[in-house]
Amino acid sequence: MGRNMIIKYLEKMHHEMYESKLNVERENQKKKILLRDNIRFIQALENSLDENFESFTPRDVDQEIHAKISSLKEEQKKLEMEINESGIEISNLDAHLDELESVLKVAREKERNQLNKKDLKQKRGIYQRKILEIQEIERQRIARELHDSVVQSLTNTIHKIEICSKIMEVDSVRCRLELHVLSKTIRDIIQEMRNIIYDLRPTALDNIRLETLIENEVSKISKSEILNVSYETLGESIELSPMITLSVLRIVQEACNNILKHAKAKSVLVQVEYNKENVFVRVEDDGVGFTINDIQNLKKEDGSGLGISMMKERVFLFAGRLEVNSEPGKGTRILVEIPIDKEDA
Repeated sequence: MGRNMIIKYLEKMHHEMYESKLNVERENQKKKILLRDNIRFIQALENSLDENFESFTPRDVDQEIHAKISSLKEEQKKLEMEINESGIEISNLDAHLDELESVLKVAREKERNQLNKKDLKQKRGIYQRKILEIQEIERQRIARELHDSVVQSLTNTIHKIEICSKIMEVDSVRCRLELHVLSKTIRDIIQEMRNIIYDLRPTALDNIRLETLIENEVSKISKSEILNVSYETLGESIELSPMITLSVLRIVQEACNNILKHAKAKSVLVQVEYNKENVFVRVEDDGVGFTINDIQNLKKEDGSGLGISMMKERVFLFAGRLEVNSEPGKGTRILVEIPIDKEDA
């Protein structure tokens, strides 16, 4: 009981720290957008101060533009400093999160070793569903918050466009070009966020079988023309519970994202196999591979891991098995085995 309370306390700390990191990252991203717009606005104003043009411009307008540029540059310095400080804070939070995750893994492992198979079986059903339900509720909440924050950011950008339009008196042609570029950028951001929101929770999850969802994912990756992705199903298809379906889909998505970002592969095979008691998922690529013992040292540029740990957590919730095989120059093979309970099928 004591160890279980410690784990809950550590998980609460991890959740709160992760929420803090998300908030800092969101604010940091907003500041980066403001800084980018600030720099573009300064460039537009500086380009408008052509010497020949200034000779025909009233002095008060000229002085107003110089004053605006000076004010924007001060704001730029402030934003750059705040972005740098946020980056340091995010790095520190990442380090603390890594430490907490290491402690949690040890604590969970010790707790699992103390549970017999009967106790594990009884607790697994409730535990796995609650955790995954909470995760998906959280994903939906994040999706709503992202949507709201992006709309607010776009509203601010529109205000900047309206301000920018005022310099049309200085150089109307250049100003219209800048507005056209900003308008296109806004449309791209809206479309990108719509895609992200859909990926957080496929709307058809409860009505479509696993193989169809995976086939759709494979189709989207294939359209990128970066990878040659093949997909096949073995055995008689079984209608799985939404939680198992979603977990398997997330695992395939994470594995394919890892391949796209790290493997430098040309071909990928995604395979789903059913039998009466288990569903198997295999993801194989012909990329650069890696040394298994070094996997914990492999980091993305943003400081996060490769996602293997998240896949392990998902598989563990269903008392399943995850196997990763890889060698440098020989690609990577991921095998997932998840039991299918009678009540889950």
